[in-house]
Amino acid sequence: MLTELSIENFAIIDALRVRFDSGLTVMTGETGAGKSILIDALQVAMGARAGAEVVRDGAPFGAVEAIFERPKSGRQEALEALADEYGLDADECFILRRELNAGGRSSGRVNGRTVPISVLSAFGSLLVDLHGQSDHLSILRRDRQLDVLDRYGGLASLRSTVANALDEYDRMRSRLQELTEGQREARQRLDLLRFQVDEIEAAQLRAGEEEELEAERNLLVNAERLTQLSAAAFEGLTGEAGGGLEAIQVSSVSVQELVVIDSGVAELAQRLQAVHYEVEDIAQELRRYRDAVEYDPHRLDAIEERIDTLSRLKRKYGATVPEVIAFGERARAEMEEVENLDERLATLQRQVGEAERRTGGLASELSLARGKTAEGLVEAMKEALRGLGLKGTQFEIELVQTPSTQGLTLPPDGARYAFTHSGVDSVTFLVSFNPGESMRSLDKVASGGETSRFLLALKSVLAAADETPTLVFDEVDVGVGARAGTSVGERLRELSSAHQVISITHLPQIAALADHHLTVSKKVRNGRVSVSVRSLDTPDRIIEIAAMMSGTGTEAARRNAEELLEAAQRAR
Repeated sequence: MLTELSIENFAIIDALRVRFDSGLTVMTGETGAGKSILIDALQVAMGARAGAEVVRDGAPFGAVEAIFERPKSGRQEALEALADEYGLDADECFILRRELNAGGRSSGRVNGRTVPISVLSAFGSLLVDLHGQSDHLSILRRDRQLDVLDRYGGLASLRSTVANALDEYDRMRSRLQELTEGQREARQRLDLLRFQVDEIEAAQLRAGEEEELEAERNLLVNAERLTQLSAAAFEGLTGEAGGGLEAIQVSSVSVQELVVIDSGVAELAQRLQAVHYEVEDIAQELRRYRDAVEYDPHRLDAIEERIDTLSRLKRKYGATVPEVIAFGERARAEMEEVENLDERLATLQRQVGEAERRTGGLASELSLARGKTAEGLVEAMKEALRGLGLKGTQFEIELVQTPSTQGLTLPPDGARYAFTHSGVDSVTFLVSFNPGESMRSLDKVASGGETSRFLLALKSVLAAADETPTLVFDEVDVGVGARAGTSVGERLRELSSAHQVISITHLPQIAALADHHLTVSKKVRNGRVSVSVRSLDTPDRIIEIAAMMSGTGTEAARRNAEELLEAAQRAR
């Protein structure tokens, strides 16, 4: 619930702090005293749109801060989830703060952490439901009316089950449609896939093969030159005219004779002998290499043909042989998938049919439950409307299912209806405030006090199902007489058993029934208007209620005020 509202440099308010309690709180005061400004400030703290015009003249900035006690039930889980989403601490309270500067820029904070204004709005919608004469109230929206109906009937669990089933059914149906639409194209592509797979697999590609072929082709093309070079190298080492090997042998003999005279060169002799052996071995290798070189034109042709095959495949399927191999593997996988398409389609069609029957049954069950819930809500509203002086008001709930060839099949007739995640129903609250007038959608007949009282009646009926901790009513008594005013007050007090209720009122009958009474007044100080809020005790309440009755607070009005308060006390 709302425990405190602090306002600084907002409209005509310089600085104000108002504390609130549980139960029913009324705010009274003369017209123009600033009661509605308090409500406007609360809305701004909850993320309502606001510009520089709301900042008090001459002030560099304005600020509004609303402190809410953390609810123990109802919206607790949703609030905790929202706090977790934005990494906010939420111990015992939620502090919503909005700061606006004279230039028109604003910022929002929740529990001291800067957040987008949309987050303020998200928290505000979970904490407060505000009802004014000209506000676009949430309950006027048709999507909201479906939520109201389901909560009143306790259908949240069934609705969630239906939503999950519909999501799964819709996903499977979309997949089936994709497969069906792609079937013709897939079959046309099958011939191409088979050709590609056959062509690549027939080539029996092997990673590294291309490099090996290039190396072998290089040897065959240069066979004559290789023979010449290897022969020349061999001749240089072993030639009859005296090759390198013979020279090394002569040198080795000479060094051996040196060793006989000077043993200090023994190591040189050993090294030279090793060189002789190494060069001799090299010479033999060169001979073998020369003798092995062979020019094979048939093998060269085969290699050229194979390299041409690889080049052709690379032009079509990839820049390298491994890429061509990978393309072939993907093509084979796709080919097998297309070849099994009929079987896959048949399986998916069977699964979609089973999902539709299951989902249709659940959606039908939800629709029937909504129908019964609507009947009960309409009956409950009849009594509530009479009690609020709306005897001529008629209320109906229209449940509509829209036929659609692409919709969900419902038992028992097998007709198809359009659906959303909330089911196959659309709900419209219809109302006629005056005899003889046709029933119209609630959002089309919103008109001042009648709509406010109608919504109050609806709220009183929905109180058990409504999870919003704080309800704010801005002048729901406009156009209401004394007798109906007592009924309105009783309804507000009834609501306050399950919610914190804050109401701006001009009727003494409503003020007398409140648990807490705040009076709003304004004065001129130092040439500027200043707004103040005061909590009234019983003697002060008698004076305020008497003034509301007569305008001047006559002795007769004081006695009537006392009687009203005594009657309200007895009725508790």
